[in-house]
Amino acid sequence: MADVHQGSFTMSLAGSFLVAEPGLQDPNFKQTVVLILAPSDEGAFGLVINRPVEKPNLPIPVFEGGPCPAPGLIMLHGHADWVEPSTEADFTEDEADESQREVAPGIFLGNPACLKFASKNPKEATMRLRAFEGYAGWGPGQLEAEMKHGGWQVMPANGELLFDAPVETLWQLLAPPSLPRPSLN
Repeated sequence: MADVHQGSFTMSLAGSFLVAEPGLQDPNFKQTVVLILAPSDEGAFGLVINRPVEKPNLPIPVFEGGPCPAPGLIMLHGHADWVEPSTEADFTEDEADESQREVAPGIFLGNPACLKFASKNPKEATMRLRAFEGYAGWGPGQLEAEMKHGGWQVMPANGELLFDAPVETLWQLLAPPSLPRPSLN
């Protein structure tokens, strides 16, 4: 593994999947895949993408995004045609662009307009929209230390994996192969 340096290394993780190593036993992250959204010198912010939760009152898939509470739902979508300039007076143009930015190929941050677009989507069309309760967060140097100790592998993220791969097998699909252990017999 390359030498891990705080700052520039964390920044290079933007738009990547972190795949928990098989030996990672933290119950918050065991067998998870995390999409890193906002790495910085202050730490990293991402979403666990393979832990669905039952929310029968919501018409879109909802996932446990991580152990940190969020003030509302965080949305990701895979519809480039949904990205449009904001018409809301609450946002400056720069803020509107940030609220809908592409975080990885085919993966966009959502905003409340996504629910409007989703309601207009024909039922037979593939819905590429997910909502997340909570998020995964790391303080300065914390993620780098976990990676240095072998807790995570980095994989390129894309919309096909996020939206098309079966959620229940995503970790197995992306997890690095385990090395066989020698027999003690």
